[in-house]
Amino acid sequence: MDIVVLFFIALLIYLLPINDDYLSVQSTTGLKGLLAFGIIFHHLSQWITSGTEFSHFSYMGTYIVSIFFFLSGYGLYFQNEKKKNYMDGFLYKRLTKILIPFLFISFIYLVYRVLNGQIINVTFFLDLFQYGSTVIFNGWFVNIIILMYLFFYVSFKFSKNTLVSILINTLLIFVYIIVAMKLKYGFWWYNSSFPFALGLLWRKYQEKIDELINNHYFVFLVILSILLFISHQYDYVLSKLHIFDSYSYTLAANLDNVIFTLYFLLFMKKIDFSNRYLIFFGGISFELYMIHGLLISFFGKFFVSSKVNDVFYTMLVIVFSVLLAILIHKFLKHIQRFIP
Repeated sequence: MDIVVLFFIALLIYLLPINDDYLSVQSTTGLKGLLAFGIIFHHLSQWITSGTEFSHFSYMGTYIVSIFFFLSGYGLYFQNEKKKNYMDGFLYKRLTKILIPFLFISFIYLVYRVLNGQIINVTFFLDLFQYGSTVIFNGWFVNIIILMYLFFYVSFKFSKNTLVSILINTLLIFVYIIVAMKLKYGFWWYNSSFPFALGLLWRKYQEKIDELINNHYFVFLVILSILLFISHQYDYVLSKLHIFDSYSYTLAANLDNVIFTLYFLLFMKKIDFSNRYLIFFGGISFELYMIHGLLISFFGKFFVSSKVNDVFYTMLVIVFSVLLAILIHKFLKHIQRFIP
C-alpha cells in the first residue's frame, strides 16, 4: 500500500463536505451492499490468476469484514440505546434473523456437496469444528457474527453500566481469539474481531468523537494515513523487531484492522452511501455473502483461468449470486411472516 496513494486519496476526501448522518440506517445499508461485492471480488481473487485486476482484493477481505463487524457492534448498541427492553427476547429476535437464512443456505450447500460426491455424516460435522471449516464456503463470518451477538447479549444483559459491558464484550473477544488460536483455526477467523468492540465504543461516545473529528479532520486524516501505511506492513515491522510469536502477529493484525476501520470512518463522514441501488443490494447483502461461494465453486469447474475466461467467470458469478440472493431473500421473507 503506497503512502503517496494514501495521501492522494486523503486529499480528495478532505475536499468533500462533512456528512453528519454518516452512520444512518440508509447509509450503512448502502455501504453493506457495496462491501458485499467487495467480499465477492476478494474471493474471486483467490481463483483468478490472470492479470492484476483482482490482486488488491486479495488482502482487502480482512478490511471489509472489519467494517462489517464495526457496523454490527454499532447497530446493536444503537438499538439497545433507543429501544426500551431491547434485551428482552434479544436472542430469539436477533438470532432467528440470522439463523433462518443461515440454515436454509447451509441446506443448499449440503445438497451441492452431496451431488459432488461428498459424504455428509457425523464425522463431516465434527471435522468442521475441529479444523475450523464451514458448510457454507467462506462462511466463517456468519459463525462469528452469531458468536458476537451472544457476547453482546451476555455483556449488556447483566450489566447496567455500558462501559463495563463494552469491557466485558472486549474481554470475551480476547478469550475467543485465544481459543481459536489454540484450536489452530485459520488466521482469518480472528484477525478482524476487535472492530466489533470499536463499534460499541464509537456509539457510546459518538457525539464527542464526531465533534473532535470535525474540528481536527485533516490532522486525523494525515495521522491515520501514516498509521495505516505502517500497520498494513505489520508482518515486515515485526520481523525487523525479531518478533515472531503468533500472539504478537494476531494482536498486530487486529490493530491493523482497527486502524483501517478508523481510517474508513473518515471516508464515511464524507461519503453518503444511501444510493437506492446500494440500499437494494444492502438489503440482500447477507444472502449475497453466503451464496456467492457456491457460484464461485460451481462455475470454477468450467473455466480455466485466462484473460477472456476470467471476464465471463466473474460476470456469471456476480449475476447468478445476485439472482439467487434475491430469490432466497424473497422466499425467506415470506416464510418469516409466519414465525412469531
